[in-house]
Amino acid sequence: MISTDIGNINSVAHSYLRFEKPRSFFAPMSFGNCGYALPTIIGAKAARPDRPAVAYAGDGAWAMSMGEVLTAVRHDIPVTAVVFRNRQWGAEKKNQVEFYNRRFVAGELDNAESFAEMARSMGAEGIVVDQLENVGAALKDALNAQMNDGVTTVIEVMCTRELGDPFRRDALKKPVRLLEKYKDYV
Repeated sequence: MISTDIGNINSVAHSYLRFEKPRSFFAPMSFGNCGYALPTIIGAKAARPDRPAVAYAGDGAWAMSMGEVLTAVRHDIPVTAVVFRNRQWGAEKKNQVEFYNRRFVAGELDNAESFAEMARSMGAEGIVVDQLENVGAALKDALNAQMNDGVTTVIEVMCTRELGDPFRRDALKKPVRLLEKYKDYV
């Protein structure tokens, strides 16, 4: 079972995920629920403890729900979280860059400490991956720990700061109002 959060990192991940069983993919869809992935996968794992459970999130969305690692640990609901760490609110920053002449504000997340270290402080395992070729092994180790030892693991994947294309190019454009009663709301 996989749960993804919102953001550019996860919109790309959706292109690569494939499932063979129903009730395997949980995503916030177009609702924009930032911080969705971890609590959702904890709930899915509680319902199906026999299945591997992985949450994917970027570091911006992760910061909104990372405290739930403590919930997973305290209630013995082992899950694996993969946090893509590019040290910025990527989707928001990219929209600002495109719509405001390459200017942006409040998009940087440089001041956060290691999410793997935070996970360890909550009683989970924490792994930092800074080489692409190590991602698969880290995920296999985390899933093994989840399924065989009942351990929650946070994998912090260090990423480049390259900004991907926004998946909502209309995010900062003026809305088109089709109903007369909303014409003044722009």
